[in-house]
This record gives sequence, C-alpha cells and structure tokens, in this order.
Amino acid sequence: MPEKFETPVYARIALDLARKIAAGELAAGSRLSGRSLLSSTYRVSPETIRRSMHLLEDMAIVRAESKIGYVVLSQEQAQRYVERFRTQVDLQSVRNEIESLLLDKQRIENRIYQLMDYLARQADRLTSVNPIYPCEILVESQSPLVGRTLSETKFWQNTGGTIVAIRREGRTIYSPGPYAVFLPGDLLLITGDASVEQRVLDYISQSTKIADSGDTAQNGRFGDDTQKASVLSDGDRVR
Repeated sequence: MPEKFETPVYARIALDLARKIAAGELAAGSRLSGRSLLSSTYRVSPETIRRSMHLLEDMAIVRAESKIGYVVLSQEQAQRYVERFRTQVDLQSVRNEIESLLLDKQRIENRIYQLMDYLARQADRLTSVNPIYPCEILVESQSPLVGRTLSETKFWQNTGGTIVAIRREGRTIYSPGPYAVFLPGDLLLITGDASVEQRVLDYISQSTKIADSGDTAQNGRFGDDTQKASVLSDGDRVR
C-alpha cells in the first residue's frame, strides 16, 4: 500500500493562517498573537507554532517583531502560498493514485501468470490422457462384413476400433462376442482414437475391393473352364 500523504501539524497551522490572510480576515499590517497565545489557540506546543510562523516568514507572508509578535505583510503572498499548497496536495494525490494503480497492476499481472500456469498444467495433463472418440458405422447390404464374425474379420486388429454395441432391428446388443455375426442394417457403435472412424471406413472399402477382385478372378476361372469344356466337346464331336 502506498503511504498516505499527511500534512504535518505545523504546516496545517501555517496553511490555516495563510488562508485567513488570503481571504482578508487578517489584513496586511495586522498583528498576530505571540507564540504562547497561538499555541493555546491551536492547542499545540510553542515549538510547533514557531515552525509554522517560520514557514510563513520564509514566504514573506508575516514578519516577526520583538515584543509585538507577528505582523501580516502580504495578502498576495498568502494567496500564492495557499495555491502552491493546493497544487502540492493535488500532485501528491496523483502520486498516491499512480502508486496504488501500479500495485493493482502488479496484482493483476501476478494473477494472470497464475492462471496461465494453471492453464498450461491442465493442458499438459489433458494431452497425456488418450481421449475416446465414439462413432457409428452402418453395415450396408453389400458390405464385405455381412455374414462374417468379429473374429473372422479381426476387426480390432485391422481398425483399432472396439465395437461396444450393435443396434439391430430396434434392440441393442452390448459387448458383442467374437462369434457375433454382422448382418445388413446393423449399426455398429465403435470407440477408438480420433481417426478410428476413417480407419473403419478404409478397412471396409479395402475389403470390398478385395472381395470384388476375388469375384472377378473366380469368374475368370469359370470362363476358362467353360472354354475348355467347349473345346473338349468340339473335339469329341470331331472324333
């Protein structure tokens, strides 16, 4: 906390006298009471009054005269003194406010650093945890999965995905075993990492291509056998 600016007692007394002189309550040439009387009026020690009057003398507002006390010299000087004091107080008030704002700024920065550190630690913690991503895959009627079991397809080994349930004709089969058979219209509920859905789709697509190529090869073999049979039949006819 910045120190609160407090005007010393002797300076406050000097200011009070200067204000009275500046306002014309104490005209130039008028006499002020001696230190003893002034100390009684302001309820302070004579030494405090001496310091107050010395301050006014330095500003040429009053003058000490022996056996008389103090004489008022200048209303104009008193007005300048009052104005200068007001400016000093304003400047000190601004300094105090600046110091207070700087302390607030430091507290805010410290809090921001604490929150940033907390955020960074939480982010590190989250990145160290493998999140689980769910997805749903529909088994089409032409899918190569149809009629095959989980074990036969080596589903987890090929996709990294775990089938947690199969939705089939309005019911849900939870944790299907290795001998569960895929049927057309099955909705597979799968969990895995962020790319599990794409790997499943790629696996099905690749399996489809393999199945298609197998059918083509099989058809080719059938065609060759038919050709051979035709040739044999022609030969038999020739004989």
